[in-house]
Amino acid sequence: MISRQIQIENLLIQQSKNSTITTTNPLPKLNSLIIKTALDRDPHFLSSYVLSLASSSSTKSLNSAKWVFSHSSITPPLFTWNTIIRAFSDSPAPLESWMLFSRLLRTSLKPDNFTYPFVLKACGRSSMLGFGGSLHSLILKVGLDSDPYIAHTLIRMLLARKVFDEMPVRDVVSWSSMIAGYVACKAPLDALKVFRGMRNAKERPNSVTLVSALSAGMKTLDIDVGKSIHGYVITNSVEVDTALGTALLEMYSKCGHVEKGFRVFDYAIREKNLQFGLS
Repeated sequence: MISRQIQIENLLIQQSKNSTITTTNPLPKLNSLIIKTALDRDPHFLSSYVLSLASSSSTKSLNSAKWVFSHSSITPPLFTWNTIIRAFSDSPAPLESWMLFSRLLRTSLKPDNFTYPFVLKACGRSSMLGFGGSLHSLILKVGLDSDPYIAHTLIRMLLARKVFDEMPVRDVVSWSSMIAGYVACKAPLDALKVFRGMRNAKERPNSVTLVSALSAGMKTLDIDVGKSIHGYVITNSVEVDTALGTALLEMYSKCGHVEKGFRVFDYAIREKNLQFGLS
């Protein structure tokens, strides 16, 4: 019985490599057979099948991989998520990578140091500066900002600076993305320069912007930058969420003002009922 199942799996994978796709629903017979035989519930088969289709340069094959992936009755393994996210990041439809990544975040799985570079690449190819900024915030939150592979991808993403400079109108999302990108690429002075440009342009920073700016100030050990941002938070009644509260605490602590940092910590715990995660 097991041998028969293996034969079916191998046949399906081989056919997926050799099939000529002529219908609007890619490889419909194979896809239907996979669902009917419950092979979509086998993590090993699902990974192999998606990998086989995703390795093809055909857009229709890639869409077929997504169809099986989306109709699976199990949560696919992280390797399978990374495979299809990577494939779409190289495809004519890189936005699909972000959509799949958003779905991944709603599962019990956690993206790893392979997932993020693929999504960053998709953001860069689509000139999706806003998504890039949000993604960098997630990278900081999970502590993967020092990963060399991710850092290298972020450097390439900074080529989007040309797009940023040519924008007739820049919103808070585009400003925040450039600041976050410079911080991730270990260029805090450039990040602070963009932050000052944002303030001069009268664009109101949000908590994501402020976290990145605090990180830049922390890397330069410039307590004045941190105090200025903290003052802005207080004066403008900016909501202190967990990320911003943690950034303020770490900034004061790493700049040698531990007591001030813990006053911020105590206030946030007492007034905001926040939970902090320190690196």
